[in-house]
Amino acid sequence: MIKLTRRTLLVGTSALMAAGTISFRALAASRTYHALLVACTEYPALPQRNWLIGPKNDAGLVHEYLLKNVPDPVRFKPENVTLLAKDVPGASGLPTHAAIKAALADLAARVQRDDFVYLHLSGHGAQQPEMVKGDETDGLDEIFLPVDIEKWINRDAGVPNALVDNEIGDALDAIRDKGAFVWAVFDCCHSGTATRAVEVDDELERKVEFADLVGGDEAARAAAIKTYEDTVAGASRGLDESGARKPAFNLTPTGGEPITKGKLVAFYAAQTVETTPEMPLPKGTTDAPRFGLFTFTILSKLAENPNVTYRQLGQAVLQQYSADSRTRPTPLFEGELDARVFGTDKTDAVMQWPIVVKDGEATIGAGLLHRLTPGSKLAILPSALSSLSDAVGYLEVESAKNLESHVKPVEFEKKPALKLVDIPANAYARVAEIAVDYKLAVARPAASKGLEKEAELVNSVLDELATAKATGFNIELVDPGKGAELRFAVMRENAIEGAAKDATDKPALWFLPASGDVTLKDGSKPPLIIIHMDDRQKLVDAATRNLRTIFRATGLSRLAVASDYKPEDVDVQFQVKRRDADGLEPLQASVVPRVSPGDEVHVLAKNSSDQLVDINVLYVGSDYSITHIVAERLAPQATLEEGLLAFTDTSFGMERMIAVLTEAPPESEKEDLSFLAQDGVASMTRGLGPASFSDMLADIGAAPPARSVMRLADKSGPKGAVMIFPMETVPRA
Repeated sequence: MIKLTRRTLLVGTSALMAAGTISFRALAASRTYHALLVACTEYPALPQRNWLIGPKNDAGLVHEYLLKNVPDPVRFKPENVTLLAKDVPGASGLPTHAAIKAALADLAARVQRDDFVYLHLSGHGAQQPEMVKGDETDGLDEIFLPVDIEKWINRDAGVPNALVDNEIGDALDAIRDKGAFVWAVFDCCHSGTATRAVEVDDELERKVEFADLVGGDEAARAAAIKTYEDTVAGASRGLDESGARKPAFNLTPTGGEPITKGKLVAFYAAQTVETTPEMPLPKGTTDAPRFGLFTFTILSKLAENPNVTYRQLGQAVLQQYSADSRTRPTPLFEGELDARVFGTDKTDAVMQWPIVVKDGEATIGAGLLHRLTPGSKLAILPSALSSLSDAVGYLEVESAKNLESHVKPVEFEKKPALKLVDIPANAYARVAEIAVDYKLAVARPAASKGLEKEAELVNSVLDELATAKATGFNIELVDPGKGAELRFAVMRENAIEGAAKDATDKPALWFLPASGDVTLKDGSKPPLIIIHMDDRQKLVDAATRNLRTIFRATGLSRLAVASDYKPEDVDVQFQVKRRDADGLEPLQASVVPRVSPGDEVHVLAKNSSDQLVDINVLYVGSDYSITHIVAERLAPQATLEEGLLAFTDTSFGMERMIAVLTEAPPESEKEDLSFLAQDGVASMTRGLGPASFSDMLADIGAAPPARSVMRLADKSGPKGAVMIFPMETVPRA
C-alpha cells in the first residue's frame, strides 16, 4: 500500500512519479483529449417537481473550461468533445439512454493508447432493487437517469432506460481496454437518510425517490415500494463490509489488472445515503445561475490551481466544503488519485492571466471561479516571468463572469492609474491580494405552527445581535430558506423524525448547517438553546455565546482559501491507530474517515526545507469546540512524530483536524495558536487589511468587520498554510 503524504491544496508532488518516463509535453502532443458531457434536466416521465435546472449549466461551464481554460499544452479540440444536453450551445443531441451508450461506444472505438477521456454526468441518480440478486452487497442498484427513463414495473427490467452501475463500468472498461486514461465525474446522488428540518429555497437535491419511479396500478406500486423499503431496511447503508464508505458505482477493480489497461479516476458528489444539491453559484452573486455544488467546486479549485493531483483536487473540494460550513454531502474519490489532473506538469500555480485590451476595454481570462470579484486588485506586470515588485500599475475587477473579468486601471500601492493605452503589450495581470470574507450568513427561523411567538422572539434577538458592537462575531441575516452557512429553526425535539422516546417537548432554537438537515442518529445532535419566553436576556446571552463560538470555528476553516505558503519541502501526515488494532493507518487525503471513541490520531511532520517552520494542530469538534493540540517549531530537516489525541464519546458528527503551517523568521517567537481554543456550543467592505498570514489568524479571534485582506509579495514576510482534514466520529459498534 502506498503511504500517502498530506500537503496543501496549493502545491504538492505526486506520490507516484515514474522516473525516466516520456516527458509530459511530449505525451500531451501525441495523445488526444476526449470528453463526453451529459446533462439531464427535464424528465417527461417524472413530475415536474423532479426536473432540474443546474445540469445544463454544469455542462456549459465544463465545456467552456475544457475548450478555453485547461493549462498548456493540454488541448480539447471541439470535434473531440461530445455534449449531450437540451438548450446548451454546442450540444449534439438529448442525453437519452441510447445516445449516452452510443457516445461511450464511439469513444471506445476511437481512442488510442495513452489518450485521455473526461466523462461528466450531471442529473438525477436513484436506487432500485438489484436486477440480479446477489450482485450488490446492499441489494440495491445505483442508477443514473437519462432523460428518457420510464416507470419501473418489475424487478427483472428495473427502471427502463436507466444507466445501471454495471453498464457504466462495462462501458468505461471498453475504453480503458484500449489503453486510455479515464476521469469520470458523477454529479448526482442516489438516496438520502437525513431529515431536513428547514426548507432551503435555493437548493434542489439531485435525487429521485424510488416511489416516483414506480408505475403500475395502486397494488403493484405498493408492492414495489415495499420490496424497496424491505431491501433498504436490511442493508448496511452506504458502507462496505469493512465499515468504510462505498462509492455509488463500482468502477475500480478489487484485484490485479493488466498493465496495458488504461487507468481510472472517479469523483462522486456524495456517498450512496446522501443527497447533493444544485444552487445559485457563486454565493452572493446577484442573479447567479444554478450549478451543481460538486461541479462548481471542482471547476473553481481547478481554476485556482490546475497543476495538482487528483488527490489534491479532492482534498481541495473537501476543504472548500468545510470552509462553507457544509457537513454534508461527503464526496468520494477513488482510483489513480496520485496522477496529475489531465496529466499536467508539476509546476507552481501562479494566479496571473494575459491582459486583453480591445475596443477601449480591458479583460482577463479569469473570473468568479478564480475567486475574483468586483474590487479584486491585480498587479500589471510586463511579462509572465516578472515579480510583483516589477508592477507598473494595478487593475481592479469591475465585473466578473465565471471565466472572464472586465478590469480597469486604478491607483493602488502608491502607483497612479495607468491609461489603457499605456498598459504594456503582452502584459499580465497577477493577483495582488487575497481576501477572506469572515461574515457569517445566518438564515432566520421560519414561523412554525404553534411556535409563532417563539420564532418572533428569536428574530427580535437576532436583529439586536446583528447590530450590536463587540460581540466577537459578524453575522448577516437572510430570510428563511435563503443561502446561508448557518440556519436557525424553532422546533421541539420530540417532533423531529427519529427522536428518542425521552426527547423534550420544550421549544428550542436549533443551530443547523447550510443544508438545513438535522441528524439525531449515531449519537450526533445539532446545538440548541431551550427558549424561555419569560427570560429574553437569557436567550440573548446564550445566542451570543453560541454565535461567537461558531464564528471562530468557521473562520478558521475559511482561512484555508488564503494559504500562500507553499510547503513543497514540508510533509504532514495524519495517521489513525484503531483501538482494537495494531499499527497506524494513514488518513487518506481524499476521503472522510470514520473514527470511534478509543481511536487515536498521530501526526508525522518533516521539515525538509532550509527555513524554520511553525506547526500548530487544532481540532474542531462537531459542537464547534476548538482544541489546541500542539505548537512546535521545526528546524530545517527536523521531524515531529507523536500521538495527538484519543477520541471520546463527548460529541459525534463531522469534525475537522486542522494543521497550520507558518514560516518562522529568525529570532521570532514561536507561532502559538492556543488563544483560539474554546469550549463547544451546548447541546467590512474591502479595504486595507493585515499584511501577514499570522495577522489573519489573530483576526479570527478579534472578529474583523467583514473580511481580512493579505497582501501578496515576492518576499514580504512569513507565509502560511491551513490544511483541513475532515473526519466523522461515530459511536463504536
